[in-house]
Amino acid sequence: MQNFPSYSFSIVIPCFNEKNYISKCLDSILAQEYDLNLVEIIIVDGNSDDGTLDVIDNYKQKHAAIKLFINPIRKTPHSLNIGIKNSSNEVIVILSAHAKIDKNFIKYNNYYLHEKDVKVTGGTQFNVGLTYIQNLVGIAMEIPFAMASAAYRWSKKEQFVDTVVYAAYKKELFDELGYFEEKYTISEDAEFNWRIRNAGYKIFFSPKIKSYYYPRSSVSKFLKQMFRYGILRVNVLKKHLNSLRLFHLVPSAFVIVNIALLILGATKVIDIKYLYYLLGFYFAINIYSCLSALFPKKLIFLPTLPLLIFLMHLAWGLGFIIGLILPRSQKW
Repeated sequence: MQNFPSYSFSIVIPCFNEKNYISKCLDSILAQEYDLNLVEIIIVDGNSDDGTLDVIDNYKQKHAAIKLFINPIRKTPHSLNIGIKNSSNEVIVILSAHAKIDKNFIKYNNYYLHEKDVKVTGGTQFNVGLTYIQNLVGIAMEIPFAMASAAYRWSKKEQFVDTVVYAAYKKELFDELGYFEEKYTISEDAEFNWRIRNAGYKIFFSPKIKSYYYPRSSVSKFLKQMFRYGILRVNVLKKHLNSLRLFHLVPSAFVIVNIALLILGATKVIDIKYLYYLLGFYFAINIYSCLSALFPKKLIFLPTLPLLIFLMHLAWGLGFIIGLILPRSQKW
């Protein structure tokens, strides 16, 4: 791998009640195969009350590169912007407190920012489960059929993409294009990445840039997350209609068609068998996709995974539909 000059990096971490995960996140940054004199860690906390701040304080006492700011508003884009505005380095990395990064994460971002001559790079995300449910949720998030719009969760190919996870942004982009959207609750990274592409810049993805994420620990929390993602995505489209992609409409169309067939079948306008045909076709693809992903070592998840993906698609689709109806606000 060709040697390039080393950029300085600021890792911005929005955080709230992450006592069980923040240590893993910070340890992974401090273990980077990179000059840590060129790395600062900026944590923006929403007044955690579970002991997270005590953990952070212990790290601050040992590592001068860690800075802490408080965001009483407790909204992610506000936290991101606080961190960016208080950063002092050339490249900004947005990182979840619920995640950790590979030891070469910064090194490969630095390499590809130079080698591809781009202003944004990012990579792939692996899900780490500590329980059966967490592993189940993680697998669902890595299957193309389940998450077609998020290639960074499953793609093995280096390519230019619409968005990446835990992106590394040249700081100059925020000076040129503005900061993350605060006025409306929105999928702030997707919206900012749209502005980047619309300005003529490219976003480069490499599976060598690895991060690890701890998924939601219960099905209900995961479905709430997917429901909210649907609302946040449609809010991006309300602001930038030309960011629409066909796969954004598929889950909501699936929900609408299922509801329509159920109502028409129940009222005898059409035969209910058409609903069964649709669901049969859907689950045939669903189960085949699950088998391909699980065989041969993870078949223990096969009885539950197709159902979880079905519920996930319903949750995301319903969120998208409700987001179309709701006015834009900071609530969602």
